[in-house]
Amino acid sequence: MGRLKIHLLGPLPADFPKSPGAELLIYLTARPGWRSLEELRLVVPDLAEALKAIKNTPYDAYLEAQGTELRLNVDSDLLEYWEVAYRDLDRVRALYDELAKGFKSPIPAFQTWLEKEREETLRGLWGTAVGYAGYLADQRRLDEARATLAEMEAAYPLEPRTALDLADLYWRMNLPEDTARVLLAVRDRVHERVRPRAELNLGAALIRAGEIERGRALLEALIETEYDERYWALLHLGGLEALTGAPEAALARAREVRRVAEEVGEADLYLMSLLLEGEALIRAGRTKEAAARVLPMALGFQEMQGRPFSPISLALLAEAQALWGKGKTRAKELAEKAFRRARELRDPYGASRALWAMHLATGEPGPLEMARIEAEKARHAPWEAFLKQAGV
Repeated sequence: MGRLKIHLLGPLPADFPKSPGAELLIYLTARPGWRSLEELRLVVPDLAEALKAIKNTPYDAYLEAQGTELRLNVDSDLLEYWEVAYRDLDRVRALYDELAKGFKSPIPAFQTWLEKEREETLRGLWGTAVGYAGYLADQRRLDEARATLAEMEAAYPLEPRTALDLADLYWRMNLPEDTARVLLAVRDRVHERVRPRAELNLGAALIRAGEIERGRALLEALIETEYDERYWALLHLGGLEALTGAPEAALARAREVRRVAEEVGEADLYLMSLLLEGEALIRAGRTKEAAARVLPMALGFQEMQGRPFSPISLALLAEAQALWGKGKTRAKELAEKAFRRARELRDPYGASRALWAMHLATGEPGPLEMARIEAEKARHAPWEAFLKQAGV
């Protein structure tokens, strides 16, 4: 007897038995190997009726029993699909279709399992696509990455869990509009456990895309919760306030976050709070305090942690020194170092901040124009507006 291959991706074969035999065959094909009767009864309670429905069908010959276990000794396109998932996007796309497409079971327990399994299969497709697009982005093949993702979005529905990873990738590619669009599409379907992360990222993306009030409202709602994401929301709001004429509010948010970060030992929060505090001091005209105390603390903390200096930390210190007026030569050197570091990281926002500091240190108009070009690449609406106003 040859090996039978069952196709579960797409409509079921025409010779599939009626319910509950169909349910048993689907489950045993999707879960290859020996399965206990106890497990099977959780999704197909009337096993006797299911076995009766399979009797005298082409599948009966492949159904095997061993004590209190059953297995369906077949191959399937679903198994083939999972063998190439996360490795070969072209092959995954060629194989993918909805699991048991069009089939709806009268058995509630089975239908619940089937819906979860369908989502998991879709997740495999999207996980493969996001992984491949991320590889392209890391290779600086951004146009190819965007084309791949656009094609996927046009052809397949989003799966909530991988949609969060997709949004993260769009953010990393400096595409806040796409980040926000994806998060809005799955916002009501993400698990409550990850909803705060989704709300945080959505609010930040909307602000960066220029939908300031909409993004601000989301972040302000988040800071009223008890989720840890509230502290990152405070930083995002503070960053906005520092650039839009409310530096004292930004300073208060930075110090609140720093206090919490010191209490719980959260290194990333601590560093970002120092950087926000430094920027808020600069915008408030307290450049000596920023240049001589807060921003050196940020660089010292990175050094103590064994981290390379971030472009933003170098650029902010350069800006503070240039505005303080007691270290313009050093400010220029720091700005150049920040720019080189940003280029290494392919970070247009960091590059723009470095070029702005260079403009302040040298007084030359060229770096300001270049800063505006990099800001446009970064798709950072508040920073673009700040630079535009700076040239007035």
